[in-house]
Amino acid sequence: MSTQAGKLRSADQSISESGLAVGAATDYREGVAPKVLILVPHRLADDRGEAVRKGVRPQADYDSLAAALREAPGGAADILDLNSVDQDGHWLVRFVQRLFGPYWALAALGHRRCRGYDAVFSHSEIVGLPFALMAALRGGPRHVMTAYYLTGKRNALWYRVLRIHRLIDTIFTQAREQYETGRGALFLPSDKLVHVDACGYIDSNFFAATPIPTVDERQICSAGREYRDYETLLRAMADLPDVRLKVDPASPWSLHADELAGVKLPPNVEVCRMEIGAVCRLYAESAAVVVPLHPNPIGAGTTTLVEAMSMGKPVVITQSSDGSFAGRADLEDGQNVILVEPHDVAGMRNAIERLMSDRRLCARVGANARRWAERHASREQWLGVMLRALSGDRPAQHSRHER
Repeated sequence: MSTQAGKLRSADQSISESGLAVGAATDYREGVAPKVLILVPHRLADDRGEAVRKGVRPQADYDSLAAALREAPGGAADILDLNSVDQDGHWLVRFVQRLFGPYWALAALGHRRCRGYDAVFSHSEIVGLPFALMAALRGGPRHVMTAYYLTGKRNALWYRVLRIHRLIDTIFTQAREQYETGRGALFLPSDKLVHVDACGYIDSNFFAATPIPTVDERQICSAGREYRDYETLLRAMADLPDVRLKVDPASPWSLHADELAGVKLPPNVEVCRMEIGAVCRLYAESAAVVVPLHPNPIGAGTTTLVEAMSMGKPVVITQSSDGSFAGRADLEDGQNVILVEPHDVAGMRNAIERLMSDRRLCARVGANARRWAERHASREQWLGVMLRALSGDRPAQHSRHER
C-alpha cells in the first residue's frame, strides 16, 4: 500500500457535531475504495502537478483527494473543471452553458460523465446544487458537496422550498456560522450537514517545509482578497513609518474586487503580486503576517492564517462578531494569534506595534501558531473525513429521495 493510503488508515479525525463518526479514517480493503468524479468550478492549470512535484506551489485539496483515491486499493478519481466544459462538444452541455452559464454547464457535463462512478464530489455549491437538481431527473451516484455559503435568501429557495438536500448525501461546511445557519434557518438534518474543523484542505506541509531566510524584523506582510479590509490596515500603517508592509492582494478564486487597485499607498507600503505558492517567500521574510477583514460569515482569511501559522509566523487577524475568529475556541488572543476588532484602526496599529516591539511575544505567538497548525491542519485528517463520506460511511443511512 502507498504511503498516502497508509497514513489514511490511522488518521485521527476531528470534526464537530456532525453526522460522521469521529475515529480512525476508513480502513480501505481490497476493492472497497470508491471511484469518484470531482467537479471543480475553476480553470485549472495543466502543469500544476509538475509544479507541486518541483515544490514551487502547494497541492490543491482536490488534487490531494484525487491522489489519495487513486492510491487506495480499488480506488479511482477523475477531475472535471471549466476547461473540460470548453473541450466538450456535446450539444446539451453547450446549450446549458449558453442558457445558464459555465457552472451549470459543468454540472451538466458531470452528470453526463458520472455513470460508472461510485460518488461525485462537488467542490462548491455553485456546481453542486445544479448537479443535484439534474440528479433529481435521472438519478446518479452518491453526491458529496462542499458548501461555502448557506446564508442568503437564495439558499432558502434551494434548501427550504426545493429541499435540494434530499438529493445530496453529505454537505460539508468549513465555517461555523454556515453550519449553524444550515442547522437552524435551513433545517438541514444532522446526518446531511457536517462542519469540518480540520483545516487540511490547505497544504500546510508545503508552507511548513519552506526554508526561512533572513527575516526583516521591521517588515510585515498581508495576502488575499476575500473580504479584505485593506483600508483599515493602510490607515494603521500611516501611523507606523518605521514598519514596512508588503501586500499581495491577489487570489485565484475570489470574485471580490481588488481593494488596492488605484489606491494611493503610504510610503512604507508596497504591493507585490505573486504567482500561486510564491507567497510563502513573502511570509518567510516577514516578521509577522496581518489579515485585516470585513465582518463576514464564511471565515474568510483562514487560508492565509493557516499558511502563515504553519510557518511559525505570528498572525494579526480581525476577529468575528463573537470575539473569536470564525467561532474557533482553539485560537486564543495573545497565545497563538493576535485578534483585533473589525475596522479598528487604533487596535490594528497597536497590535502591529506590540509585535514589532516585543520579540519575545513575537517568538512565543509564532511557536504556538506552528503547534496549532500541526494539530489542526493535518491533510491526512481532512482526507480521512472526505473519504469516509465518499464511501458512504455514516452512522445513519437515509435514502437520497427520502421525503
